Amino acid sequence: MIGTFLARHQVLGLNRRTLLMERENPRTAVQLANDKVGTKAALAAAGVPVVPTLAVIRDRGELAELDWDRLPDAWVLKPNRGRQGAGILLVAGRDGEGWRSASGRHIEQSDLVAHAHTVLDGEHSAGELERDQALLEPLILPYAAVAAPVPFGLPDIRVICHHDEPVMAMMRLPTAASKGRANLHQGAIGAALDLASGQVTRALLNRTTITHHPDTGHPLLGLVVPEWPVVLAAARRCGSAIGLGYVGADLVVARGHGPLVMEVNARPGLEIQNVNGRGLCPRLRLPADGLCERDHVRGLWHDLRRGHAPGRAW
Repeated sequence: MIGTFLARHQVLGLNRRTLLMERENPRTAVQLANDKVGTKAALAAAGVPVVPTLAVIRDRGELAELDWDRLPDAWVLKPNRGRQGAGILLVAGRDGEGWRSASGRHIEQSDLVAHAHTVLDGEHSAGELERDQALLEPLILPYAAVAAPVPFGLPDIRVICHHDEPVMAMMRLPTAASKGRANLHQGAIGAALDLASGQVTRALLNRTTITHHPDTGHPLLGLVVPEWPVVLAAARRCGSAIGLGYVGADLVVARGHGPLVMEVNARPGLEIQNVNGRGLCPRLRLPADGLCERDHVRGLWHDLRRGHAPGRAW
């Protein structure tokens, strides 16, 4: 019955995504996509707007020499090869002789150094790397229209492209539970975006359909991403710049900058299908057979049988 359900809704499953990646994404391109520093360089060379870089810390020696006082008041520290928001530290401003996090927590310089050590040691990185690099970027402020619904943090946009053509998109909105991070696995909201207009048509929080942000009460349906044509134009150029045929581009619409690409994913997650309430296969022009992926759909299937919101949304 699971296979019948998947075929009817033409859901892209884990195995089919793996086959798609093997066909569309060369290993060298995947390795580049997993390297945020290298990705930004390749995108910038192709004329794609990217988030600026403040510093790249390659080892503990460079960390010891970092002049923290020369950093702007607000910035971000992230692992070069991190995934799903792991290891990202948001610094929202100065707080006396230290700093404060996006959630208002006081941070001492010793805390920053200790966190950077965990990044350099590879504790937040994908794969089997023993070491990683720490990437410092300015904290980007979103357009007022995008920032209004969230308590704090930076909403971002995921656009799935196949051969440089956008096929599905969503916006991820931080919550207090996600600690300001736009990551669905950490409690952020997934909001489906209409490809033609950039308008929010549907929103899910922990696979439950919602209409308003739980922290601010701000309505979500009908929200429109500013400069949507520019967002799509930037997303379209990411795959060719990196060498990927199937790609997830993560962007922000930054105050004073416009759309910027934050990173590129060679293995974009499948949850965007739940957020949009439809499968990717028709848009990728893939046949609907052979999509039974029990590990991926077990939770969704049981939600359907229990009559939970994710099932009704489908």
